[in-house]
Amino acid sequence: MIKQVFSNDIFLKICDKLQEVKECRLNANTLYTYMLSGIYNKDTFTYASYDNGKMNGCLVLRLFKDMEGNLALLMLFVWVNAHYPKLLGEFVDLGDKKAKEINVKKIYFIADRNEKVIERRTSKFGFKRAFTTYEKEVKDV
Repeated sequence: MIKQVFSNDIFLKICDKLQEVKECRLNANTLYTYMLSGIYNKDTFTYASYDNGKMNGCLVLRLFKDMEGNLALLMLFVWVNAHYPKLLGEFVDLGDKKAKEINVKKIYFIADRNEKVIERRTSKFGFKRAFTTYEKEVKDV
């Protein structure tokens, strides 16, 4: 069962899930700040899924303006227990529902993994590659 969550305790449990994501670059303090401030600013929507009282997945959506100035949703963090593979599709459906509710036309996510794997896993949900991002580290900062 997926439900929107607002509890500090649950936010901390979601932050703990970052450790289960291989080579995750999202910082727990940043994620926690987004979830907490999102309650007041109404720009971050946090959901958790449970089976028999145990969290088996979570989704954090963040409302922002894209490069064209349109409101969009960013799937900031998604974690799904490997024993619940269909839950990813349920989270995507939930993102679609939220987007329609707040009149958003696009949903984005950022991935730091093999592009072919990401494309294979997400194309069935209607996602397609839209941008390529390059990164340069600034030294001595």
